[in-house]
Amino acid sequence: MDQIPSPTVLSTDEMGRVAPPIMTSVGQGAINNPADVFVIQSLLNERLPKPHTPVPITGEADPGFVLAIEAYQAVVMGMNPPTGQVAPGSPTYYSLAARPLVNAPPPPTVRYGHVGIVPPDVLQAATASQTRWRVPTSITLAQWAVESAWGASMPPDSNNPFGIKAVGSQPAVESNTREVVNGADQFIRAKFRRFDNLAEAFDHHGRLLATSPVYTASMRFTHDPEAFADSLTGVYATDPKYGYILKWVINNYGFRRYDQPAAAP
Repeated sequence: MDQIPSPTVLSTDEMGRVAPPIMTSVGQGAINNPADVFVIQSLLNERLPKPHTPVPITGEADPGFVLAIEAYQAVVMGMNPPTGQVAPGSPTYYSLAARPLVNAPPPPTVRYGHVGIVPPDVLQAATASQTRWRVPTSITLAQWAVESAWGASMPPDSNNPFGIKAVGSQPAVESNTREVVNGADQFIRAKFRRFDNLAEAFDHHGRLLATSPVYTASMRFTHDPEAFADSLTGVYATDPKYGYILKWVINNYGFRRYDQPAAAP
C-alpha cells in the first residue's frame, strides 16, 4: 500500500500550527483510528480539487472518505490505480500535509476527480444509457464514481471508467487493478476494454448489464436501484461490500433524483 516515506515540510495554518501526524493507516483496508481519520478528512477538504462536496469530518472511514482519498491520489499525485489508503509517513500523507508554497501558481483545472460532482457529459451519458438500456441512472453514476474515483482514475488511454475487462480481440489496454481475493486486497495486471470516447463506454456498460446473462437477475430490479446494487456484489466486482458501497454513494450524493421512472416487472 501507500507506505514509502517522502521527506517534505508539513502544512501550517494561518496561526503557524503544524498538521498533526497520523499514528495508523486510514482508508481502504486500513486500521482507521477515528482520530487519524479525522486528520485526513480535514486535510482532504483543504486539498481536494475544487469545487468538491465537503468530506464530512466525522472520524468515520465511510465509502465517501475512501473515494476522496482515491480522487486525491489520482488527480494530485498521478497514482494509477490509487490505493485509497493513507499510511503514516507515506507519500500521500506528506502530499496532503505539505505546506503550500508562497506565491505558488494555482493548481491546474481538472475535468474529472471533483468529489461529489457529476460533470454534464457524464450525467448525459448515464441518462442516455437508462433511456436505451433501462439501467437506472443512479446505478450508472455510482459505478462511474466508485470504479474511476469520480472519473479521475481510468486505465491509461482507455476512456473506460467502469473497469470493463477486454475479451478476445476487443481493443484493449493493460493496467493494474485492485481485486479482492480471499478477503484481501491484491493489485493485479489485467486487460481493459478501450473505447473511442466516454459516451461509447457508457453505452457499452448499459448494454453489458442489459444483455449479458450474468446480469439477468440485476435487470429485474430496474425499478429498485438499491436491490440492483446488491445484485451486483460478487458479480460485477469481487469486493463483498460492493453493493453497500454503491448504495452509500447513491444515497449520500442524491443520485436517485436523476433516475427516470421505471415500472416494476
